[in-house]
Amino acid sequence: MANICRTEIKIQAPTDAVQNIVDRLEGCVDGKYPNTENDKPHLIDEFGAKADDLIDRIGSKWVYRYTGHGEDGISEYGTIDDKDGFSELVFELESAWYPPSDMILEIYRQVVELSGDEESVRVFGSHWDEGYSPIGVFEIYYGQIIQEENHDLDWSEWDEKVEEEGESDYDRNFWDEEVDPAFVVLQKKLDKVMREI
Repeated sequence: MANICRTEIKIQAPTDAVQNIVDRLEGCVDGKYPNTENDKPHLIDEFGAKADDLIDRIGSKWVYRYTGHGEDGISEYGTIDDKDGFSELVFELESAWYPPSDMILEIYRQVVELSGDEESVRVFGSHWDEGYSPIGVFEIYYGQIIQEENHDLDWSEWDEKVEEEGESDYDRNFWDEEVDPAFVVLQKKLDKVMREI
């Protein structure tokens, strides 16, 4: 298993609740813990679960915002089409080995508390480690993480296949050919589970 896991988290909820999370994400720091640079709260203090051990607060050894999409780590924020008064926030975190499950559950709890209505909150997303084993999709259902994972993607086998076909991995894309289709299959499985709950 690789060391770095990236998790994309999507929150759909009443706009006021989502805006609160956006403001707090923008106003906190990450990196070495504890760290209160410029008197800003740390990501873990702002969104970590209440627990004594750090790993129990976030669900992994460490966590950072992934800032490939912007300084604050926010990929997307805006109104959900056709849902007046609701917004969606998309942001990514990097963590050690596993998704920061305890932090995700705490974020869900906070959004529910802010919105005042659990029925109006949806927190879901995907995760993948740097070697794409595993990849997974998840959704929070009344405080529980429901997920589907795939541990069978093998980059080395794909490289061999590409080479046998007389091409190079510069001409082809593992994510497009293997990872993205695997996410589609996982999401269909998760959607089925969520419908049956």
